[in-house]
Amino acid sequence: MSFWLAQVLGLIGSLISFTSVQTGSRRKILLLQLLCCVLWIVQYSLLGAWTGVLINLLGLARGTVCACNDRPWASGRGWLALFLVCYGVSPLLTWDGPYCLLLGLAMMLTTVALWSRNMRLTRLLFLLNSPPVFLYNLIAGSYTSAAIEVAAFCSFVLAVWRFDIRPGLARPRRES
Repeated sequence: MSFWLAQVLGLIGSLISFTSVQTGSRRKILLLQLLCCVLWIVQYSLLGAWTGVLINLLGLARGTVCACNDRPWASGRGWLALFLVCYGVSPLLTWDGPYCLLLGLAMMLTTVALWSRNMRLTRLLFLLNSPPVFLYNLIAGSYTSAAIEVAAFCSFVLAVWRFDIRPGLARPRRES
């Protein structure tokens, strides 16, 4: 029963996550990412994937700080450095094999993406974090999340195309 519940929770979290970047709003992306973290904490707990649990607990704190990084208490780059270090160390604290490093790397990319106010960079980093998340989920037994990560990757490619590449192609070219 807990295996199937974990698969359902992972599926819901992953669907919310990959559709969040289609909103085009930094605030909505951050709020939806917080919801995903809660779902994934429960999911990874059910699977006994403790790196996933710790990383998503950090994700709740990170999401809160990133959502408020326009305020003085949360605007310092020290927060960014702290979260990057925490994501780098957390796989070592919950070590279950080299695959744990994949999720740490992916969350470091996501941390920079969420911290940035440059939506182009945010979308690109979400695109780059997708392959390591896919591999971690596959190895950790989160099969629905791994499957959805393929769709997430496609969603990130679409977002980069829609917002970053296509508008540049639509500009009229000057003839010399």
